[in-house]
Amino acid sequence: MSLANLCILPCLLVSNTSDIVAIDYKSGTLNPVVTGLSNAVAIDVHFSFGYIFWSDATDLNIKRFGIGGSTTTIVTGIGVCRGLAVNWRTSQLYWTDESYDKISLSDLEGNNQVTLIYSGLDVPRDIALDPDNGYVLE
Repeated sequence: MSLANLCILPCLLVSNTSDIVAIDYKSGTLNPVVTGLSNAVAIDVHFSFGYIFWSDATDLNIKRFGIGGSTTTIVTGIGVCRGLAVNWRTSQLYWTDESYDKISLSDLEGNNQVTLIYSGLDVPRDIALDPDNGYVLE
């Protein structure tokens, strides 16, 4: 199964904190993708690998759902993360941590974690990547 099986592309994945759903642009239908979550806030997708990532603001971790149906906690021991971005070119995951005022990254398994920015931030919430130019924007 691939992400294209969840809805007819293009579609939009959104979180209502307890579920991640796919909204089909053409029909307007909602299809549940991942349900029964604690407090899913930020989400992003790696389409090539069929992964959906989300941060849980209650459990204070980042999880990954594989289209095969398995959910894995990949990052633990963080504060509240409200910004999450996948760099599909380098297969890296970036996130904000508003509890500790920093921006970090890891590989898609949650390994090789590095803090990129740890000073001068005041409650970082969102993040966007420019993979063509290598920029991280808060």
